[in-house]
Amino acid sequence: MHADRFGNVLSNIKQVLGRSQSIMIMISDPVDPDCVAAALALHWMLTRQHKEIMIVSRYRIPATMLDFPNIWRVQLYETSLPDFSSFDALVLVDGATWSQFLGRDWENVLSKLDLSRVINIDHHMPEEIQAAVPRTCLNMLLSSTVQVLYECFVKPEKMRLPVDIAEVLYRALLYDSRNFKNEMHPGEYEFAEMLIAHGANHERAVDVNLDRNEVSFMVWAVEKTEFIADLSLSLLCLSSVRQQELEALLGANWSEFNSLYKETILRQVKGFHYGIILQENSSSGSVRLSWRTRNYGKHLSVAEIARRAGFKAGGHRNAGGGSFQGSMADARAGLLNEFRRALAATGENMRIT
Repeated sequence: MHADRFGNVLSNIKQVLGRSQSIMIMISDPVDPDCVAAALALHWMLTRQHKEIMIVSRYRIPATMLDFPNIWRVQLYETSLPDFSSFDALVLVDGATWSQFLGRDWENVLSKLDLSRVINIDHHMPEEIQAAVPRTCLNMLLSSTVQVLYECFVKPEKMRLPVDIAEVLYRALLYDSRNFKNEMHPGEYEFAEMLIAHGANHERAVDVNLDRNEVSFMVWAVEKTEFIADLSLSLLCLSSVRQQELEALLGANWSEFNSLYKETILRQVKGFHYGIILQENSSSGSVRLSWRTRNYGKHLSVAEIARRAGFKAGGHRNAGGGSFQGSMADARAGLLNEFRRALAATGENMRIT
């Protein structure tokens, strides 16, 4: 974001927040430590100004985040929508598309919103929200949305963070940076040092204990994964039938136990640079996409390839997601065909060994 535009956007956001007494903060899908921590930090910042704040999620909080300090502040609206009209401002954190916040019926919901009261704070590649609310869309390509908050609010105003806020922000930074294994961004280490100085416990934050269901998911999924050597690509297709198997094995919240698989199989198998998961949604006739790539080396943009295959896709260079309206067979075939075209168009071998 250009410096002049950044200054204008930040000023516009502060004006909207300044004149608003009641503010709703919405977290995005998928729910992760970054969006939750950003919402909790905003809640703390704004209640200091005597604002009335409500944090809302349309999606269930994963079990791995239920120990976040003050997680009880997040109110769940899985089957209904909150009353947007009763708030002076709506802040959307850590997402670039409307469906991440408003669900599948986002177009109908959006038609009833006053966009002059909508704020977006994010660190992903800009998409439709920025196009709709450019005056109040604060999008910076940093390590995390919590770092955006630090650079724009905490650091310039020299805020002293309480320990519980420093803790959740640090956990979010570690999550989105993969313990500093992702590409580096300016100010990332400075942000980490500030959080530790404010009381974040590094040893506790990095002491990860995996649920045994993570291991069970990985064992199950590895057997179902296709390793397509000529594309340097691994692919896991989760049809409705396979999802029923996972539910029987791991319970209704089986999708919360795929982080170990994503971190290892999708990213770290020698010779396979691109890791893809396709998940069928039979009720909506759509397919959900999730991908990971290695950080190091020359590689293609999965988001660009997916868009050419008919997906609506976004996120980061090395991790992201999207959706496809149609069947699993069409989604799979289209995506693989576009990968082959993209690799052929490079005129060189982009496989990493």
